[in-house]
Order: sequence, then C-alpha cells, then structure tokens
Amino acid sequence: MSLTDDLVICTAGDAGYFELLCNCVRSIRERPEGQRVRLCVLDLGLEDEQRGWLRARQVEIATPGWDIAGTDHLPAHYRALTARPFLAKYFPGGDTYMWIDADAWVQDWEAVELYARAAADGAVACTPELDRSYRGLFEAWDEYHGVIEASYQAAFGAEVARDLTRLPLLNSGVFALKENSPSWGLWAEAIGEGFARTDEFLTEQAAFNLCVYRRGLRALFLPSWCNWAVHHAMPCWDANAQCFVEPALPHRRLGILHLTIHTKRENTLPIRQVGGEWDGQVRDMRVRWP
Repeated sequence: MSLTDDLVICTAGDAGYFELLCNCVRSIRERPEGQRVRLCVLDLGLEDEQRGWLRARQVEIATPGWDIAGTDHLPAHYRALTARPFLAKYFPGGDTYMWIDADAWVQDWEAVELYARAAADGAVACTPELDRSYRGLFEAWDEYHGVIEASYQAAFGAEVARDLTRLPLLNSGVFALKENSPSWGLWAEAIGEGFARTDEFLTEQAAFNLCVYRRGLRALFLPSWCNWAVHHAMPCWDANAQCFVEPALPHRRLGILHLTIHTKRENTLPIRQVGGEWDGQVRDMRVRWP
C-alpha cells in the first residue's frame, strides 16, 4: 500500500482560474496512482459546468467561508489563503492533507510520495525556494529579497523582516501535514495577525515561514524538484525522456512544476531542449500537463 493511498490532495480555484485548475486535476487523476487519492477543490467562484467537470472526475467540492476573524473584507480569492489551515474542516476524515496550488501540476508521482513520507511523523513537508539554478540567488538577488522583505515587514514588522529575509523562503503553495498536527492552529493564528496589519497577498506565506522559523512549526525541507518555481528558472525539455527536467546537470526529472508569477499567464515559455534534434536550442513550449 502506498503512503499516498490515504492522502487527501486539495487545491482551489474560480472560473477565471479554471484552465489551470483543470491542468492540476488532470495531472493527478490521469495516472494510476492519482486515481486512488481523494482529490478536493475549494470553490472560490466556479460555474456550474465547471463543477460538473470536476465531479465527473470524482473531485470533492466545498465552498470556504472566512475562517479567520477579521478577514472577510479581503478579496474573495483570498479564501484560498485563509482556508488552508482548515482543510480538515471542509474535507473531513483525512489522515494527511496535501495542498497543491492550482497553478502547479504533478509530472512525477515520486514528489507526491515524498511529501507524504516527509509528513508521516507530524512535520510539515515543504520546499524552500532554493536551487543552484534559481535567478533569485544570483542576478535577481535584490529584486527577489526585496519582495520577500516587504511582505514580512507589512505583516509582522521590521524586526521580523530583517531576521527572516536572510533565511530560505518556504513556498506554501505545495505542502503536506498530518490532520492532527497542532501546527494548523499556529499557522491560522499567524495568518490572522498578518492580515490584521495588511492586505498584502503574500501574508499567508509570510505567516507560514514565521511559524516554521520562530513559533515551533516543525518542518522537513524537500529538494527543489518537488516544487519547481518556474519563474525562478525555466526547466529544460528532455527530448529522449519526454519530460521537463532541471536546467542544470544532471537534468533530473521534475516532480511538480509550479507556474509561479507571470509564467501562469503565458501560453508558451522559452524552453531549452536537451537531447534530440533540437539539442541545446531554445524553443517556445507549453509547460502544461501532459
């Protein structure tokens, strides 16, 4: 029996995000392993036809409210942020919950298995935005860390921003955590504190990092191929293996591709080829499932 057989995978979307949401759902359901998991969607404003498409693929749907006091003034799609610590409320009965942003999709099931394995002892399994190919570590250092520092400062003040900006940013767009962990409550409390000070969209992620680095939310960090942030570094396409791979040697197959920032809005992206007729050349490709 696989660890992922008891996994509840959750995501969220509205009508405008539905194409990305479909991509995420299909990348899970259209594989043998993904047919066995509970797959759940938080409905942030889907249309009836879209809900029907999801139900036809055995996807559970729930409409989230405002679970954190004082957040109901936020834009409707922020419920995808404030509802994350309450997944067991909307989809009860799970042992381990895994969140995958709708702008991410699963290419290699090994990544899902690894999240489940890492979360098995109660730690939150997550991936730092840290890789030798990421531009934020080199030519875009000031730009990248400036955005991070601003989100910390807006939500939690200058002292927190100064200390946490120097640490690896933990991406909360893909994570896994046991249902009975007290970490859900810690995170919800921190999200409420942050949104009491600012409406900044990255507040939920800033709260996640604050809880890990300062408030005892125990974390197990996974490698970057488990949650590849595409805007940090374009993947390569391995023509022989027919899959997206990391851009640096040894060109490992990527597990989850996360279409972060502007990359989710692009129909195609400039992708360097590895092997095959176009070896070494950059060509425009869709970075989608399948």
